[in-house]
Amino acid sequence: MRFIKILSISLIALLFTVRATAQTTDDVLNILIQKGTITQQEADSIRAASAIAKQDEKAKQKIFPLNASRAFQVGGYTQVRYQSYPKANKADGVDIRRARLDIQGDITSRWNYRLLVDFVGGTSSVPAGTTTTTTNSVISPTLLDAYISYKFANYLKVTAGQFTLPFSAENNVQDRNLETVDRSQVVNALVARKGDGSNGIIDSIGNQNGRDIGVQISGSFFKINENRSLIDYYAGLFNGAGINVADNNESKDFSGRLLIHPFDFLTIGGSYYDGYDRFAKTPTKDQLRTRWGTELSFNYKALSIRSEFLRGQDGNDQHNITQPIPAIHQGWYAQAAYFIIPKRFQFVFKYDTYSPVVNPQSAGLNKVSDANTYLIFGANIFFNNWAKLQLDYSWRTEQGDIPAVQYNDVATAQLQLAF
Repeated sequence: MRFIKILSISLIALLFTVRATAQTTDDVLNILIQKGTITQQEADSIRAASAIAKQDEKAKQKIFPLNASRAFQVGGYTQVRYQSYPKANKADGVDIRRARLDIQGDITSRWNYRLLVDFVGGTSSVPAGTTTTTTNSVISPTLLDAYISYKFANYLKVTAGQFTLPFSAENNVQDRNLETVDRSQVVNALVARKGDGSNGIIDSIGNQNGRDIGVQISGSFFKINENRSLIDYYAGLFNGAGINVADNNESKDFSGRLLIHPFDFLTIGGSYYDGYDRFAKTPTKDQLRTRWGTELSFNYKALSIRSEFLRGQDGNDQHNITQPIPAIHQGWYAQAAYFIIPKRFQFVFKYDTYSPVVNPQSAGLNKVSDANTYLIFGANIFFNNWAKLQLDYSWRTEQGDIPAVQYNDVATAQLQLAF
Protein backbone atom coordinates (compact mmCIF):
# COMPACT_ATOMS: atom_id res chain seq x y z
CA MET A 1 0.00 0.00 0.00
CA ARG A 2 2.85 2.40 0.86
CA PHE A 3 4.49 1.63 -2.48
CA ILE A 4 1.28 2.47 -4.37
CA LYS A 5 0.94 5.70 -2.42
CA ILE A 6 4.51 6.78 -3.22
CA LEU A 7 4.05 5.83 -6.87
CA SER A 8 0.86 7.89 -7.09
CA ILE A 9 2.53 10.97 -5.62
CA SER A 10 5.47 10.59 -8.03
CA LEU A 11 3.14 10.37 -11.01
CA ILE A 12 1.34 13.51 -9.87
CA ALA A 13 4.64 15.39 -9.56
CA LEU A 14 5.56 14.24 -13.06
CA LEU A 15 2.30 15.62 -14.38
CA PHE A 16 3.22 19.02 -12.94
CA THR A 17 6.71 18.82 -14.43
CA VAL A 18 5.42 18.33 -17.96
CA ARG A 19 3.01 21.20 -17.44
CA ALA A 20 -0.32 19.48 -17.42
CA THR A 21 -3.13 21.99 -17.22
CA ALA A 22 -4.06 23.26 -13.76
CA GLN A 23 -7.66 22.08 -14.09
CA THR A 24 -6.67 18.51 -15.04
CA THR A 25 -4.10 18.26 -12.25
CA ASP A 26 -6.53 19.53 -9.62
CA ASP A 27 -9.09 16.96 -10.80
CA VAL A 28 -6.56 14.16 -10.38
CA LEU A 29 -5.57 15.37 -6.92
CA ASN A 30 -9.22 15.59 -5.84
CA ILE A 31 -9.93 12.05 -7.05
CA LEU A 32 -6.91 10.67 -5.18
CA ILE A 33 -8.01 12.48 -2.01
CA GLN A 34 -11.52 11.02 -2.31
CA LYS A 35 -10.09 7.51 -2.75
CA GLY A 36 -7.86 7.98 0.27
CA THR A 37 -4.65 7.51 -1.71
CA ILE A 38 -3.25 10.84 -0.47
CA THR A 39 -4.29 13.29 2.22
CA GLN A 40 -5.44 16.87 1.76
CA GLN A 41 -2.20 18.06 3.35
CA GLU A 42 -0.11 16.08 0.86
CA ALA A 43 -2.13 17.46 -2.06
CA ASP A 44 -1.61 21.03 -0.85
CA SER A 45 2.10 20.37 -0.50
CA ILE A 46 2.29 19.15 -4.11
CA ARG A 47 0.43 22.24 -5.35
CA ALA A 48 2.76 24.57 -3.40
CA ALA A 49 5.91 22.84 -4.69
CA SER A 50 4.64 23.07 -8.26
CA ALA A 51 3.83 26.77 -7.94
CA ILE A 52 7.32 27.52 -6.61
CA ALA A 53 8.93 25.51 -9.44
CA LYS A 54 6.95 27.38 -12.09
CA GLN A 55 7.84 30.73 -10.52
CA ASP A 56 11.55 29.85 -10.49
CA GLU A 57 11.38 28.79 -14.12
CA LYS A 58 9.77 32.09 -15.15
CA ALA A 59 12.36 34.04 -13.15
CA LYS A 60 15.16 32.49 -15.23
CA GLN A 61 13.70 33.77 -18.47
CA LYS A 62 15.10 37.00 -19.90
CA ILE A 63 13.06 36.98 -23.10
CA PHE A 64 9.59 35.49 -23.28
CA PRO A 65 8.65 33.89 -26.62
CA LEU A 66 5.37 34.73 -28.30
CA ASN A 67 3.92 32.71 -31.13
CA ALA A 68 2.39 34.20 -34.24
CA SER A 69 2.44 33.09 -37.87
CA ARG A 70 6.16 32.61 -37.28
CA ALA A 71 7.99 32.26 -33.96
CA PHE A 72 9.43 35.52 -32.63
CA GLN A 73 10.67 36.97 -29.36
CA VAL A 74 9.75 40.25 -27.74
CA GLY A 75 12.00 41.84 -25.15
CA GLY A 76 12.90 45.26 -23.90
CA TYR A 77 14.15 47.38 -21.05
CA THR A 78 13.92 50.80 -19.45
CA GLN A 79 16.75 52.70 -17.76
CA VAL A 80 16.03 55.53 -15.29
CA ARG A 81 19.09 57.60 -14.41
CA TYR A 82 20.02 60.11 -11.70
CA GLN A 83 23.15 62.25 -12.12
CA SER A 84 24.90 64.56 -9.65
CA TYR A 85 27.89 66.86 -10.27
CA PRO A 86 29.63 67.44 -6.92
CA LYS A 87 32.46 69.61 -8.33
CA ALA A 88 30.80 71.36 -11.26
CA ASN A 89 28.13 74.01 -11.49
CA LYS A 90 25.60 71.78 -13.20
CA ALA A 91 22.06 70.87 -12.23
CA ASP A 92 21.43 67.44 -10.78
CA GLY A 93 18.50 65.54 -12.20
CA VAL A 94 16.62 62.40 -13.20
CA ASP A 95 16.01 61.36 -16.78
CA ILE A 96 14.81 58.39 -18.81
CA ARG A 97 18.04 57.15 -20.36
CA ARG A 98 16.61 54.46 -22.61
CA ALA A 99 13.23 52.81 -23.26
CA ARG A 100 13.64 50.09 -25.84
CA LEU A 101 11.51 47.43 -27.49
CA ASP A 102 13.32 44.51 -29.11
CA ILE A 103 11.64 42.16 -31.60
CA GLN A 104 13.63 39.34 -33.18
CA GLY A 105 13.06 35.88 -34.49
CA ASP A 106 14.15 32.96 -36.66
CA ILE A 107 11.96 32.41 -39.70
CA THR A 108 13.92 29.21 -40.40
CA SER A 109 17.21 27.80 -39.16
CA ARG A 110 18.93 30.06 -41.71
CA TRP A 111 16.79 33.21 -41.87
CA ASN A 112 16.47 35.61 -38.94
CA TYR A 113 15.66 39.27 -38.32
CA ARG A 114 15.67 41.97 -35.68
CA LEU A 115 13.90 45.27 -34.99
CA LEU A 116 15.11 47.43 -32.10
CA VAL A 117 13.38 50.73 -31.30
CA ASP A 118 14.23 53.31 -28.64
CA PHE A 119 11.29 55.47 -27.54
CA VAL A 120 13.58 58.05 -25.94
CA GLY A 121 14.48 60.82 -28.40
CA GLY A 122 17.90 60.68 -30.01
CA THR A 123 20.03 63.24 -31.82
CA SER A 124 19.40 63.20 -35.54
CA SER A 125 22.03 62.58 -38.19
CA VAL A 126 24.06 65.54 -39.37
CA PRO A 127 22.29 67.13 -42.34
CA ALA A 128 24.21 68.47 -45.31
CA GLY A 129 24.83 72.20 -45.24
CA THR A 130 25.15 72.64 -41.49
CA THR A 131 28.20 74.29 -39.99
CA THR A 132 28.36 72.31 -36.77
CA THR A 133 28.93 68.65 -36.11
CA THR A 134 25.60 68.10 -34.39
CA THR A 135 22.13 69.57 -34.42
CA ASN A 136 19.49 70.05 -31.76
CA SER A 137 16.91 68.14 -33.73
CA VAL A 138 15.49 65.10 -31.95
CA ILE A 139 13.98 61.96 -33.47
CA SER A 140 11.56 59.99 -31.31
CA PRO A 141 11.17 57.10 -31.46
CA THR A 142 14.52 56.11 -32.97
CA LEU A 143 14.96 53.00 -35.10
CA LEU A 144 18.27 51.46 -34.00
CA ASP A 145 18.35 47.98 -35.56
CA ALA A 146 16.46 46.75 -38.62
CA TYR A 147 18.19 43.89 -40.38
CA ILE A 148 17.79 40.50 -42.02
CA SER A 149 20.39 37.72 -41.86
CA TYR A 150 20.92 34.52 -43.81
CA LYS A 151 23.32 31.85 -42.54
CA PHE A 152 24.87 29.65 -45.22
CA ALA A 153 27.15 27.87 -42.75
CA ASN A 154 29.10 28.56 -39.57
CA TYR A 155 31.79 30.24 -41.64
CA LEU A 156 29.45 32.49 -43.68
CA LYS A 157 26.52 34.62 -42.58
CA VAL A 158 25.20 37.60 -44.57
CA THR A 159 23.47 40.48 -42.77
CA ALA A 160 21.81 43.42 -44.53
CA GLY A 161 20.11 46.48 -43.06
CA GLN A 162 20.91 48.78 -40.14
CA PHE A 163 22.94 47.36 -37.25
CA THR A 164 25.96 47.84 -34.97
CA LEU A 165 29.24 48.45 -36.78
CA PRO A 166 31.80 45.62 -36.55
CA PHE A 167 34.30 47.87 -34.82
CA SER A 168 35.49 47.89 -31.18
CA ALA A 169 34.66 45.43 -28.42
CA GLU A 170 32.72 47.86 -26.23
CA ASN A 171 30.75 49.19 -29.20
CA ASN A 172 29.35 45.68 -29.63
CA VAL A 173 28.29 45.25 -25.98
CA GLN A 174 24.56 45.87 -25.64
CA ASP A 175 23.65 48.91 -23.56
CA ARG A 176 21.73 46.72 -21.12
CA ASN A 177 24.86 44.60 -20.46
CA LEU A 178 27.44 47.34 -19.87
CA GLU A 179 29.37 47.02 -16.62
CA THR A 180 29.54 50.82 -16.25
CA VAL A 181 26.75 53.31 -16.83
CA ASP A 182 28.61 55.08 -19.66
CA ARG A 183 30.84 53.85 -22.43
CA SER A 184 34.49 54.83 -22.71
CA GLN A 185 35.39 58.27 -24.03
CA VAL A 186 37.27 56.92 -27.04
CA VAL A 187 34.39 54.64 -28.06
CA ASN A 188 31.93 57.54 -27.78
CA ALA A 189 34.26 59.78 -29.76
CA LEU A 190 35.39 57.49 -32.58
CA VAL A 191 32.49 55.06 -33.12
CA ALA A 192 29.67 57.62 -33.39
CA ARG A 193 28.33 56.87 -29.92
CA LYS A 194 27.83 60.35 -28.46
CA GLY A 195 26.55 63.69 -29.66
CA ASP A 196 28.10 65.88 -26.96
CA GLY A 197 30.83 68.13 -28.33
CA SER A 198 32.32 69.04 -24.93
CA ASN A 199 36.01 68.15 -24.69
CA GLY A 200 35.94 66.81 -28.23
CA ILE A 201 34.06 63.63 -27.31
CA ILE A 202 32.16 63.43 -30.56
CA ASP A 203 32.45 61.60 -33.86
CA SER A 204 32.70 63.66 -37.05
CA ILE A 205 29.33 62.29 -38.21
CA GLY A 206 27.56 62.87 -34.90
CA ASN A 207 25.74 60.46 -32.62
CA GLN A 208 24.64 57.34 -34.51
CA ASN A 209 24.46 54.88 -31.59
CA GLY A 210 27.46 53.07 -33.09
CA ARG A 211 25.39 51.90 -36.08
CA ASP A 212 25.13 52.33 -39.83
CA ILE A 213 23.32 50.94 -42.87
CA GLY A 214 25.07 48.33 -44.99
CA VAL A 215 25.85 44.70 -45.80
CA GLN A 216 28.10 42.47 -43.71
CA ILE A 217 29.54 38.98 -43.91
CA SER A 218 30.62 37.16 -40.75
CA GLY A 219 31.43 33.69 -39.50
CA SER A 220 33.65 31.38 -37.47
CA PHE A 221 36.48 28.98 -38.30
CA PHE A 222 38.07 26.04 -36.49
CA LYS A 223 35.36 25.09 -34.02
CA ILE A 224 36.88 23.87 -30.75
CA ASN A 225 33.78 23.21 -28.64
CA GLU A 226 30.11 24.16 -28.48
CA ASN A 227 30.90 27.64 -27.15
CA ARG A 228 34.10 28.55 -28.94
CA SER A 229 35.73 28.72 -32.35
CA LEU A 230 39.34 29.75 -32.79
CA ILE A 231 38.54 32.65 -35.14
CA ASP A 232 35.54 34.95 -35.60
CA TYR A 233 35.42 37.55 -38.34
CA TYR A 234 33.14 40.43 -39.43
CA ALA A 235 33.52 42.55 -42.57
CA GLY A 236 31.08 44.91 -44.24
CA LEU A 237 30.42 47.85 -46.55
CA PHE A 238 28.38 50.73 -45.13
CA ASN A 239 26.92 54.03 -46.28
CA GLY A 240 28.99 55.91 -43.71
CA ALA A 241 26.30 58.55 -43.17
CA GLY A 242 24.71 57.08 -40.03
CA ILE A 243 21.34 55.66 -39.07
CA ASN A 244 17.97 56.32 -40.70
CA VAL A 245 19.48 58.34 -43.58
CA ALA A 246 20.56 57.68 -47.15
CA ASP A 247 24.19 57.81 -48.23
CA ASN A 248 25.56 61.31 -48.82
CA ASN A 249 28.28 60.44 -51.34
CA GLU A 250 29.22 57.88 -53.99
CA SER A 251 31.70 55.88 -51.92
CA LYS A 252 31.07 53.10 -49.41
CA ASP A 253 32.90 52.74 -46.09
CA PHE A 254 34.59 49.51 -45.00
CA SER A 255 34.57 48.21 -41.44
CA GLY A 256 35.98 44.91 -40.19
CA ARG A 257 36.76 43.09 -36.96
CA LEU A 258 38.83 39.95 -36.33
CA LEU A 259 38.74 37.99 -33.05
CA ILE A 260 40.97 35.12 -31.92
CA HIS A 261 40.01 32.88 -28.97
CA PRO A 262 43.13 30.89 -27.99
CA PHE A 263 41.45 29.83 -24.72
CA ASP A 264 37.87 29.77 -23.45
CA PHE A 265 38.62 32.70 -21.14
CA LEU A 266 40.70 34.86 -23.52
CA THR A 267 39.90 36.90 -26.63
CA ILE A 268 42.28 39.15 -28.56
CA GLY A 269 41.37 41.09 -31.67
CA GLY A 270 41.52 44.14 -33.84
CA SER A 271 39.23 46.46 -35.81
CA TYR A 272 39.66 48.68 -38.87
CA TYR A 273 37.44 51.34 -40.45
CA ASP A 274 38.09 53.26 -43.66
CA GLY A 275 35.77 55.62 -45.49
CA TYR A 276 35.06 58.96 -47.11
CA ASP A 277 32.37 61.07 -45.52
CA ARG A 278 30.96 64.56 -45.90
CA PHE A 279 31.36 66.07 -42.48
CA ALA A 280 29.05 68.87 -41.43
CA LYS A 281 31.80 71.47 -41.85
CA THR A 282 32.57 70.26 -45.39
CA PRO A 283 29.13 69.30 -46.74
CA THR A 284 30.23 69.31 -50.40
CA LYS A 285 33.62 67.63 -50.07
CA ASP A 286 34.53 64.05 -49.19
CA GLN A 287 36.93 63.74 -46.26
CA LEU A 288 38.87 60.74 -45.00
CA ARG A 289 37.49 59.09 -41.87
CA THR A 290 39.69 56.23 -40.70
CA ARG A 291 39.96 54.28 -37.44
CA TRP A 292 41.84 51.27 -36.14
CA GLY A 293 42.00 49.55 -32.77
CA THR A 294 43.13 46.58 -30.74
CA GLU A 295 41.24 44.78 -27.97
CA LEU A 296 41.63 42.17 -25.25
CA SER A 297 39.01 40.41 -23.12
CA PHE A 298 39.56 38.03 -20.22
CA ASN A 299 36.70 36.22 -18.48
CA TYR A 300 37.41 33.66 -15.77
CA LYS A 301 34.82 32.71 -13.16
CA ALA A 302 33.83 35.89 -11.25
CA LEU A 303 36.49 38.10 -12.88
CA SER A 304 36.19 39.90 -16.22
CA ILE A 305 38.76 42.24 -17.78
CA ARG A 306 38.44 44.26 -20.99
CA SER A 307 40.82 46.75 -22.59
CA GLU A 308 41.00 48.62 -25.91
CA PHE A 309 43.14 51.13 -27.77
CA LEU A 310 41.54 53.15 -30.60
CA ARG A 311 43.00 55.75 -32.94
CA GLY A 312 41.22 57.80 -35.59
CA GLN A 313 41.83 60.41 -38.27
CA ASP A 314 39.35 62.92 -39.69
CA GLY A 315 40.34 64.88 -42.79
CA ASN A 316 42.51 64.26 -45.83
CA ASP A 317 46.26 63.72 -45.77
CA GLN A 318 48.42 66.80 -46.21
CA HIS A 319 49.69 66.59 -49.80
CA ASN A 320 50.60 70.27 -50.04
CA ILE A 321 50.71 73.34 -47.86
CA THR A 322 47.23 74.44 -48.94
CA GLN A 323 45.63 71.25 -47.60
CA PRO A 324 44.42 71.34 -43.97
CA ILE A 325 46.21 69.06 -41.52
CA PRO A 326 44.02 66.05 -40.61
CA ALA A 327 42.86 65.79 -37.02
CA ILE A 328 44.08 62.71 -35.14
CA HIS A 329 42.40 61.39 -31.98
CA GLN A 330 43.24 58.42 -29.77
CA GLY A 331 42.49 56.86 -26.41
CA TRP A 332 42.34 53.67 -24.44
CA TYR A 333 40.69 52.14 -21.40
CA ALA A 334 41.20 49.20 -19.06
CA GLN A 335 38.32 47.80 -17.04
CA ALA A 336 38.07 45.09 -14.39
CA ALA A 337 34.84 43.73 -12.90
CA TYR A 338 34.49 41.15 -10.14
CA PHE A 339 31.42 39.48 -8.62
CA ILE A 340 31.90 39.69 -4.86
CA ILE A 341 28.58 37.87 -4.47
CA PRO A 342 27.98 35.58 -7.48
CA LYS A 343 25.29 36.95 -9.81
CA ARG A 344 24.23 39.51 -7.19
CA PHE A 345 26.93 42.12 -6.38
CA GLN A 346 29.66 43.20 -8.80
CA PHE A 347 32.45 45.73 -8.25
CA VAL A 348 33.87 47.61 -11.26
CA PHE A 349 36.95 49.78 -11.77
CA LYS A 350 37.81 51.51 -15.04
CA TYR A 351 40.70 53.67 -16.21
CA ASP A 352 39.58 55.72 -19.22
CA THR A 353 41.77 58.24 -21.07
CA TYR A 354 41.24 60.07 -24.35
CA SER A 355 43.10 62.75 -26.36
CA PRO A 356 40.63 64.71 -28.51
CA VAL A 357 43.44 66.22 -30.60
CA VAL A 358 46.74 64.33 -30.72
CA ASN A 359 48.23 66.86 -33.18
CA PRO A 360 47.14 70.30 -31.85
CA GLN A 361 48.44 72.07 -34.96
CA SER A 362 45.53 70.57 -36.92
CA ALA A 363 43.18 72.68 -34.83
CA GLY A 364 45.40 75.74 -34.84
CA LEU A 365 46.51 75.21 -31.25
CA ASN A 366 50.06 75.99 -30.18
CA LYS A 367 50.24 73.70 -27.19
CA VAL A 368 50.92 70.11 -26.29
CA SER A 369 48.00 67.73 -26.69
CA ASP A 370 45.96 67.20 -23.55
CA ALA A 371 44.16 64.07 -22.43
CA ASN A 372 40.95 63.71 -20.46
CA THR A 373 41.25 60.99 -17.83
CA TYR A 374 38.37 59.36 -15.96
CA LEU A 375 38.68 56.98 -13.02
CA ILE A 376 35.36 55.15 -12.62
CA PHE A 377 34.44 53.30 -9.42
CA GLY A 378 31.24 51.33 -9.79
CA ALA A 379 28.98 48.74 -8.20
CA ASN A 380 26.25 46.70 -9.87
CA ILE A 381 23.46 45.19 -7.80
CA PHE A 382 21.42 42.45 -9.50
CA PHE A 383 18.08 41.96 -7.74
CA ASN A 384 17.18 39.19 -10.18
CA ASN A 385 17.60 38.41 -13.88
CA TRP A 386 15.65 41.45 -15.03
CA ALA A 387 16.28 44.20 -12.44
CA LYS A 388 19.66 45.87 -11.94
CA LEU A 389 20.94 48.96 -10.10
CA GLN A 390 24.20 50.56 -11.25
CA LEU A 391 26.13 53.01 -9.04
CA ASP A 392 29.09 54.84 -10.59
CA TYR A 393 31.40 57.63 -9.50
CA SER A 394 33.50 59.12 -12.32
CA TRP A 395 36.51 61.06 -11.03
CA ARG A 396 37.38 63.28 -13.98
CA THR A 397 40.43 65.32 -14.92
CA GLU A 398 39.77 67.31 -18.10
CA GLN A 399 41.73 69.91 -20.06
CA GLY A 400 39.13 71.37 -22.39
CA ASP A 401 40.07 74.42 -24.48
CA ILE A 402 42.11 76.20 -21.81
CA PRO A 403 45.34 75.14 -20.06
CA ALA A 404 43.70 75.03 -16.63
CA VAL A 405 42.60 71.61 -15.45
CA GLN A 406 38.85 71.14 -14.93
CA TYR A 407 37.17 68.70 -12.56
CA ASN A 408 33.71 67.64 -13.69
CA ASP A 409 33.13 64.57 -11.52
CA VAL A 410 29.84 62.76 -12.04
CA ALA A 411 27.99 60.48 -9.62
CA THR A 412 25.36 58.33 -11.32
CA ALA A 413 22.68 55.89 -10.22
CA GLN A 414 20.83 53.98 -12.91
CA LEU A 415 17.97 51.54 -12.40
CA GLN A 416 17.26 49.08 -15.20
CA LEU A 417 14.18 46.89 -15.58
CA ALA A 418 14.05 44.41 -18.45
CA PHE A 419 11.55 41.86 -19.70
